[in-house]
Order: sequence, then C-alpha cells, then structure tokens
Amino acid sequence: MDEPIHPVQLEALKRATPAQKIEAVAALYEAGIRLRMAGLRMTHPDWTDEQLSLEARRSLRHAGT
Repeated sequence: MDEPIHPVQLEALKRATPAQKIEAVAALYEAGIRLRMAGLRMTHPDWTDEQLSLEARRSLRHAGT
C-alpha cells in the first residue's frame, strides 16, 4: 500500500479546504469501521451491531500499538 499519490489526487488535496480534508478523513475512518465490522461479523455472527461497532472502534483505535 505504498503506492505513490497520483498527481491529480495531489492537486485535489492541495485545493481542498481544511474542512474538506477533515470530512475525507472522517469518511475513511467510518469506512474502516464498516469493513472491520464486516470481518468481525463473520467470526462472531451472534454479536449485536453495537458489540460489533464497539469492538471495531476499539481494534482500530489500537491498531498502531
């Protein structure tokens, strides 16, 4: 996942406002939560959506540690 950023993407990032950048990061985080929940659902089909969401957020919060 060390692909260089495409020049078009770089230009779009340069033009984005700080608010747009924050919105993009938030959208990526939420996408990560949904993906993690889907993975957890396969191994824990009996868990509620709330349990899946809590564990997904916990695991992503500690992913770099």
